[in-house]
Amino acid sequence: MKRRALLIGNSRGLAGVKRDIANFQAFLMGRYGGAWRRGEIETMMNPTLADLKSKLSVIKAERNDFVIVLFSGHGGYERTTVLEINGQPEVIDDTELMGLAPRQISIFDCCRVVCSYQEERELLLERKLFSVTDSADTIRQRYDSRIMQAIPQQDRLYACKIGQCAWDHDDGTGAYYLNNLIQKAKTISGAFGLVSGVHEEAAQATFTEVWRDKLEYQEPVSSVPKCLSSQELIISLRP
Repeated sequence: MKRRALLIGNSRGLAGVKRDIANFQAFLMGRYGGAWRRGEIETMMNPTLADLKSKLSVIKAERNDFVIVLFSGHGGYERTTVLEINGQPEVIDDTELMGLAPRQISIFDCCRVVCSYQEERELLLERKLFSVTDSADTIRQRYDSRIMQAIPQQDRLYACKIGQCAWDHDDGTGAYYLNNLIQKAKTISGAFGLVSGVHEEAAQATFTEVWRDKLEYQEPVSSVPKCLSSQELIISLRP
């Protein structure tokens, strides 16, 4: 039998995705998973849409007897399950990952909250045109609109893991994590700063700085839903 596994992950703001991919790969290669060979398993972390579609074409052309597809990351639902495959964000329908072989198992570890992604893409294009001279009222309107666009959620951000300390700078300028969170929220590259993205950047900076200054571990952690970027709460916007 000719077999192929394709493991796809979007790790934006989701530290567990890399572990999901590694765990499933280990399962496949073990006796319980079918003793797959490493060369039969393709792993794509945060792929571009072009690269993913190219890989799908290659797998189809291989004429495999059996294929397993795993996706772990962000998703939503609009007539089909929509998978966000990287931080751009680029998306693909789950149906495009099917029909790769006569026998196929497809696993999608993502949210499936109802959305209107076409409308969101149009809104994203419109937001690129906003003026740097926006008034406070306009900024408030943009902020309110984007907040209400997000699905209901209870995001949680912690300055450190359980059992660790959250450190302050010795010069009295405040907490490492909060300072970094604010700084990263103000230096976003796009129109909006997603909670997960800003936290991830702040967490990396905090870990590096605390180790440098204190020789201690401080690892900020978060809990956010595996939804599309357009459905996630923002922590900031570019005025």
